[in-house]
Amino acid sequence: MQTRVLSLSLLIGTVACSAVYPELSSPLRAPPPDFRLEPPPPSDLFFFRFAGADIPTKTRDGRHWDSVGGEAPDPYAKLVVNGKDLVVTSVQSDTIRPTWPDQERANYRINPSDELKIELWDSNPLNNHPICRERVPSFQDFVKTDEPYMEIECDNGGRVRLVVEPAHGRLGLGLSYELRTAQAVVTRVLAESPASRAGLHAGDEILRVQGVEVKSMESGKLQSLINANASLGVKLEVRLGESAPREVTLRDGAVYPVAGEGVALE
Repeated sequence: MQTRVLSLSLLIGTVACSAVYPELSSPLRAPPPDFRLEPPPPSDLFFFRFAGADIPTKTRDGRHWDSVGGEAPDPYAKLVVNGKDLVVTSVQSDTIRPTWPDQERANYRINPSDELKIELWDSNPLNNHPICRERVPSFQDFVKTDEPYMEIECDNGGRVRLVVEPAHGRLGLGLSYELRTAQAVVTRVLAESPASRAGLHAGDEILRVQGVEVKSMESGKLQSLINANASLGVKLEVRLGESAPREVTLRDGAVYPVAGEGVALE
């Protein structure tokens, strides 16, 4: 009995020590119309989205795409870079005019030397079938045009439309942090953001904001100071591990979220 009580006490103590701290993020907002973001997007970062496709009504050998539940295919699309899937849409069922409205809209890193291919597949419970596989021509030249999308012809007569644009941006600091007991710690820094350009890293402890010690702040003060001063400049004193404290100044600027960073784009 005594052993069971001791085990229960240890369990309760472990749970109590595993505190969950709230993560706060500095605001991100869409820039005003005709506003020029500075700095401009990196040369290897692009916005990609499948705008839609036109699929032939039948396969090359004259069969219906689907023998169960409907004659049209259940297509999904992929953007393949150097043989690896970079973008994969969800399946849109029973259509020859897919648009994949729920696909992620994001910026992706693509180098000039990378080989890009688009692929359309018909989803099948037993074995997925390819509909179209085509190489993407020089997209870097295409982004300099005013065309709304790049149209790629398939060898079976189908077409795929792909939006390719310079990276989409937001305005903000690109910083997330946790409020812990008498301290604040940076938890995330967006790769292409003022916070990253200022040299902040996940794990940095925020010691002071605008000259005020974090450990002396009342609830909500830290977030208020960061957000209220973002447009003119937030002065932070930070420290990573046992290193000496350093000062950085953050100001709202261009943020170019990269796919996987959890920032929705339009």
